[in-house]
Parts: sequence; structure tokens; C-alpha cells
Amino acid sequence: MKPGLWLALWAWPALAMAWEEEPAIAFILAYNPVIQAQRHATAAYQPPGGLRRVMEHTSFYVRAASGTSTTVSEGGDTTTTSPMTVGIQLNIPLASPKEQREFAQQALAEATRIDEIRSRALTDLAKLRELEAERAAVQTRLDFHRAKADWLQERLKKGYEGDIDKLWEAAQHQNTEAATVRRLELLIAAQRRHVAHHAGAQWQPLFQYLSGQRPQLPEG
Repeated sequence: MKPGLWLALWAWPALAMAWEEEPAIAFILAYNPVIQAQRHATAAYQPPGGLRRVMEHTSFYVRAASGTSTTVSEGGDTTTTSPMTVGIQLNIPLASPKEQREFAQQALAEATRIDEIRSRALTDLAKLRELEAERAAVQTRLDFHRAKADWLQERLKKGYEGDIDKLWEAAQHQNTEAATVRRLELLIAAQRRHVAHHAGAQWQPLFQYLSGQRPQLPEG
């Protein structure tokens, strides 16, 4: 077997493993629009605490105090006023069972969404890995048939005319495998795009990562 063929056999598995599942899943869970919407909903139901709870349950009041006061001016005019009391009222209840229950329901819905998206993304990534592995295997067979055709051509040049049929057969195999490689490349590109769109508006960095165009994903 030719050295070039050995190189192809070694290199293709490495290309198929160029990306890793964990960074891709983490990126998807950080930017998936469904998960983000659920996180916002969960945050809205979270019972307030600390300063937020104080501000929500603080009120200002002005009310009349008991009694009156009378003032006589130098001209003999009498003015009667009612004193007013101004203050701040605090009414800070503990988180109610209803608040806690609603927050727990939203937190459970968020965890369920995350699990659904993770499971879906893992399935799609597994499909992508399968397509890439299949392409690697087909490419290896294609390289083998090309190397075999080159060897048969050299034999024909040396006068081994009995190898013409074998050369024709090798050429047919080349055409078949080359067509399969092209078909798989289209399927792989479509699957990469499908997986990348799990990340919503941030799909392009993920698509580039899965395509080997960038060594790692940007930090979320």
C-alpha cells in the first residue's frame, strides 16, 4: 500500500473527532431561545428577598394627628390648624406558600426544558458524528481504489494488458465512492446547520466550530 493511502487512513478519524460534545452542549444550553425564555419566566416568579422585598413592601403615609392648635396674630386674627403626621410604613411578610409553589413550578419547568433541549441536541450531534464517520470510511475506500487504479495503470504501461478489466472495475468503484462522499458532505453540512440552530441567534459560532473553522467556542 502506498504511503499516501496510509496517511489518509490515519487522518480521517482525527478529522471526524475534531469537535467535542460537551462544549457544544454547554453553548446550546447557554443560548437556546426556549431555555432563555423559561429562565426569564422563572426569574419573574422568584420570591423577592433582601432590599427588593423591602422596597416592594415600603409605603409612605401622611395622616392627621389628634387635636388642633390655635394661633392668634398681632392683628387679632385666629388661625386653627390640624397637625399632620408623615412617616414610612414597613410591611414585610415572609415568602408566602403560593409564591414558593409558583417559583418551584417554574423552576421545574426550566429543568424540564433544559433536559429536553439537551436530549435533542445530543441526538442531533450523534447523527452528525455518524455521518462524519461514514464519510471517513467512504473516503478511505475511495483513496484505496484511486491507489489501486494508479497501480494498475503502471502495470498496463509495463505491458500487463490483462489488467484492463481490473482497471475499469477500479474506476467504477472510484466513481461510486466519490458520489457517496459528495452526498455525505451535503448531509453533514445540513446536519451541522441543524445542530447549530439549537443555539438561536448565536448559531454561527457553533456552526463554525462543528465545521472545524474555529478551534473552540466563545465563552458564554
